[in-house]
Parts: sequence; structure tokens; C-alpha cells
Amino acid sequence: MGLLQAVALGFVQGATEFLPVSSDGHLALVYRAFGSAPDLTFEVFLHFATLLAMLVYFRSDLMSLLRSLTSAGKGSAERRLALRIAGGTVLTGAVALALEPLVEPMSASGLWLGVWFLTTAALLAVGEFLGPRVPRTDGAQALTWPRTTLVALLQGLAVLPGLSRSGSTIAGGMLAGLRRDEAARFSFLLGIPIITLAAAKDAVGIASGTVALPGAGASAAGFVVAGVTGYLAVWGLLALVKRHSLMVFSVYTAVVGTALLIAYFAA
Repeated sequence: MGLLQAVALGFVQGATEFLPVSSDGHLALVYRAFGSAPDLTFEVFLHFATLLAMLVYFRSDLMSLLRSLTSAGKGSAERRLALRIAGGTVLTGAVALALEPLVEPMSASGLWLGVWFLTTAALLAVGEFLGPRVPRTDGAQALTWPRTTLVALLQGLAVLPGLSRSGSTIAGGMLAGLRRDEAARFSFLLGIPIITLAAAKDAVGIASGTVALPGAGASAAGFVVAGVTGYLAVWGLLALVKRHSLMVFSVYTAVVGTALLIAYFAA
């Protein structure tokens, strides 16, 4: 992998990991543009860069959640939220592991990329249309377990390329009764453990020598670009959802999905 491709992948990963447009789907498009096969090891390496961006951005929230797990925090809103994140992570991990064999072949298929981009568009539209009609929940810490399960299930399904993790979980949170900004923040906090586990799993492979990264220069450049771009994307999205709907992202992913299907059937 050359430096230009690594930087392009890093930028796309950082910009799209947190925007509701599917980072995996866009990474697959970059691979297709460069005429190369997906490098899932490098993708997880880039996920680690965006994970660091999330940890820096949400450092205060994470410290509060960790402190709440002590006996002194029993019954607190932070403790209830931490337990929901933990339970949701278990379900997400189970779904993602079950779907893992499908990820690579779907990443290389214009048909499936188109289908899952359109699914992202539909979820965002449904969330925006039905979310305001759902009785409000008093913050993510007050989500019932069935509603938490809905969001976690959507996060697990988002391992499929073209199906946005942030888009799915934000839409799921809105359908669970959260305001758009609350759903976005819960989406990011819920994503931290599963992204951490994915990065740790691949780190074991790298350390054992069973998988390898591209050259040091290309890897470092992609990592830095992904981290900086990811931090800016988190900040930008949280600012945007306070005042604006997600329909622009629904339209965008619908256009991308439709274009992919047209290209597939026209080939």
C-alpha cells in the first residue's frame, strides 16, 4: 500500500467513522478507486486512531462512568448508563462475530454495498420521521433494556459494509425515545468498547506475526490523518445534531447506494 492510498484511507476513516454515512462502505469505495483488495488489518489500525480521538473527546464522560462502577456510585445515572453500555456491547459483539464471515465478500460487492447504503438512508429517514413521535426517555441512562437491545442490535448489524454504525445507532436511539443529540452521544459512548475490542483483537494478530501492516511511513500517516479528522468529525456532528436533522445524510447515502446499484446492474 502506497502513502497516498494510506492517507486517503485515513482521511475517509476519520471523516466517516462518526458521520452517519458508513466508514466501511466508503473505505470499500476507496479500495475500488485504487484497484486494490480490502486490507482489514489496516482498517482496524485506523479504527484504533479514531478510537483514540473518541477517548480524548469523551475523557470526562468516561471518567465519570468508570467512577460510577464503584460502590459509591451505586444507583447513579452514570452507573445505569455504564451498565447499559456494557450490556449493549455484549450483544453487539455477538452479532458482529456472527456476521464477520460476510464482511470481506460484501466489501468487494457493488450490489451489497448499494443495498446497505440504502438501508442506512432508510434508517436515518425512519429515525427522523418516527423519532419525534416516540414518548421521550429521560436520557440514555433511563433506556429500558429492550430499547437498549434495539440500539445494540443495530450496532452489531453495522459491521456490514455500507450500513453506518453511527447512523444506525443514532436512528435506533431516536426510535428508543432519545433526542437527536442524546442519541448521538449515546452512539459514541456505546461504540467505544466494541471498537476497543476490535482493535485489541487485531493487535494480537499483529504482535503474533499472523497479520501485517503496510510500511511504517504509510501506516503512521494514515493513523495521524484518521485521528485528527476523526476528532473534528465528532465535534462537528455533535454540534450539528443540536439544531439540524440527519436527512442530509439520508439523502447522501441514498444517492451513493443508488449509484452503486446502477453501476452494478449496468456492468
